[in-house]
Amino acid sequence: MKRAVQIALAVAAVGLGFWLWTVLFPTPENAIRSRLHALAKALSFKAGSGTIAQALSSQKAAEFFTPDVDVEVNLTGYEPISLHGRDEVLQIAMASRSRLTALKVEFPDINVTLGADKQTAKVNLTGKATMPGERDISAQEFNFKLKKVDGKWVIYEVETVKTLSLFQQRGSSRRKEAQICPRICMSLLTSAATVQRT
Repeated sequence: MKRAVQIALAVAAVGLGFWLWTVLFPTPENAIRSRLHALAKALSFKAGSGTIAQALSSQKAAEFFTPDVDVEVNLTGYEPISLHGRDEVLQIAMASRSRLTALKVEFPDINVTLGADKQTAKVNLTGKATMPGERDISAQEFNFKLKKVDGKWVIYEVETVKTLSLFQQRGSSRRKEAQICPRICMSLLTSAATVQRT
């Protein structure tokens, strides 16, 4: 009996040690996924958020990008939008909060391809945006490019995946989902257009 207890404690200690190791020293792929989930959380906001809280969360979202980030958004049926620099990302994040009452952003499937230097990565993911309490859903496939700066993974390039490629790779079910771009898309794209004109 004593021997069994000792074995159980040893197994538990090994399991705990492995868990701590993965938490303290995650693989680059897991570190990137964690950063992107944190970005989705920073982009999301609830109804009734105060002005200061919204400004702080917008600033936090912008910090996931490099100062010279390039964002190219090209959605079917809408004019292409280009953002250059972290400041423009910050402006659209703040503008979206004035146009929408609430927003929930998710990245449900994140596929990471690490560069040979282990300091850069390309990520293919689906971005989903929903407004709590409403049935509107927006979904779009993106390619993100990241690099490691001062120990943190930051985004230096974002582009939408072309619709044709999306259809071919993901099939009809994903096609229907990707085409759903109602009021959320309109609000965000209007915000981006406003940023470009200023």
